[in-house]
Amino acid sequence: MESIDEQVKQHKFIIFCEDHFNPLGLCRSLGEKGIKPIVVTFGAKPRILKRCKYIGSISHFADMEHALAHIEEEYGYEEFKPFILTGADNTTQLLDENYERLVTKFYFFNCCGQGQVSKYMDKGTICDLAERCGIQKPKGEILKRGELPTTLRYPVLTKVTMSTKGAWKDDVFICQNEQELKEAYTHIKAEELLIQEFIDKKNELCVDGISINEGEEVWLPYRSEYIRFLKQSYGEYMWIKPYNDEETLQKIKNIIRETKFSGIFSVECLEDKNDNLYFLEVNFRNSTWSYAYTYAGLNLPYEWAKGVLSGHFDYANVKLRTTPFKAITEPSDFINSVVREKQVGLMQWIKDLRSCEVKYYYNKYDKKPLLGFFISRISTALKSLLRK
Repeated sequence: MESIDEQVKQHKFIIFCEDHFNPLGLCRSLGEKGIKPIVVTFGAKPRILKRCKYIGSISHFADMEHALAHIEEEYGYEEFKPFILTGADNTTQLLDENYERLVTKFYFFNCCGQGQVSKYMDKGTICDLAERCGIQKPKGEILKRGELPTTLRYPVLTKVTMSTKGAWKDDVFICQNEQELKEAYTHIKAEELLIQEFIDKKNELCVDGISINEGEEVWLPYRSEYIRFLKQSYGEYMWIKPYNDEETLQKIKNIIRETKFSGIFSVECLEDKNDNLYFLEVNFRNSTWSYAYTYAGLNLPYEWAKGVLSGHFDYANVKLRTTPFKAITEPSDFINSVVREKQVGLMQWIKDLRSCEVKYYYNKYDKKPLLGFFISRISTALKSLLRK
């Protein structure tokens, strides 16, 4: 009788993505288990992923619709259903929109019905669900662009209701008063916004996990805790720690169970100065920090696939790290912490870098993707100069 590990390796793994270090983590996680994933990219030509030593093949298309059509045509009739893994909201949503057609051909992240992932990607919907499950949400109002809140006190934070709408992070503004909100509206692209009370955060709680059986079984042993962070965004230099707050973990599990989600996910919350927890969102996809979990012993894409095929998680045969460690997104943390915000000097940043056991770009067994990142940045800068 074949072992579950032998069964997993009979299936193809397709990473459907744009060129980014998020899917790079998926490639490395699978590669370390002896699986060479098929990478199907779209958008800008890949410079990072094509240099990853673990990939089996890479194909590139102008847009994600043509990329998905290629996946379905090329791999939709395999003897063993392939797994499609996503690390961005747009690709996850596209699979969700085509759930009924794809579900018999592929395993992919889903909420057990067409359009259900998209439903819970809406921040208003998922925040209401989190509140029902026991995690408070920041006070907020759903408004059309240009409308002013009627129940909130300033300062407020502007957000798109869904990351695939508007300009996503570029539509985030902290507004101290009505005048600043009106000014923000002149730059915001989204037609509809979630305006929330601004919470002066002490930190953020980020928990990555995997779920199977329509959310009935959820595994999330670690938390990310930022050492440095931006005022209106998450940080990129962090601790990865075992997470043992059973009360909060159960509330998160209840949220995932209510959505009937199967896949890799992450949950984000704010912690204020008084240690109060505020729910932000669920990302129904692989997160940028997931490779740190592989380093800690929980290989999220591999263990999720095993769980899907066997119907349960193999807790007994996974050895998890029990001590905290540091991780960093090197290029962007340097740009934000040293260059833009000047939170630390160069020598301190180098010291911090050396203290990190996980670097999301550099990997001593897979060094070339970091070179690809620098080539990509240089190419972008040169094109910008030529346009001027």
